[in-house]
Amino acid sequence: MVFELTGVRSGCDVTGTPAEAAFSDRLVKGATVCVECQPSAMKRQLGTRCRGHGVARKQTRWKAVTIPGCRGRWVMKSRQEDCHCDVQSPTSFILV
Repeated sequence: MVFELTGVRSGCDVTGTPAEAAFSDRLVKGATVCVECQPSAMKRQLGTRCRGHGVARKQTRWKAVTIPGCRGRWVMKSRQEDCHCDVQSPTSFILV
């Protein structure tokens, strides 16, 4: 799925490890990110989809599990079945 970040809380501004800082630097309002739902994160009770996958063209919430207090809002711009985010891309994320 492709999301546009519509809101990012100040808790995402971290200066921790280089990896954390590089991750948080990408979380800015207006950024477009690729988000992948891994099979291990799919929930059968949700119709075999990931929790928090969002709703097309509606603002929903997200939370970065690796940075405490980092959360915001986003809008799903597109959804594609069997798509995969580029693991080398700095704007690829995984739903858990």
